[in-house]
Amino acid sequence: SNNDSANGNSPTPLASSVEGTEGAVITRARHRRHVEAASEALERFEALSGGGYMALDLAAEELRLAASELGRVTGAIDVENILDVLFADFCIGK
Repeated sequence: SNNDSANGNSPTPLASSVEGTEGAVITRARHRRHVEAASEALERFEALSGGGYMALDLAAEELRLAASELGRVTGAIDVENILDVLFADFCIGK
């Protein structure tokens, strides 16, 4: 639905915790879910990035997840999505 407020979903302020910025308002529920997931991944990245060499791969994965979530809002297409469609729709390898 294009009107999330009619569904009981109120706009969510974003970046209210970022020092010196005013929060943006996200009105679409789908966008809000993806931006919140990206924010959570960035928080996990921040926690892991100070964990030394052993946490480096986990921190990098959180950055990848954050970028993927933001790409879902901006319309970016990544290789994994294309491969998923190819294998699902064209039955490659059967």
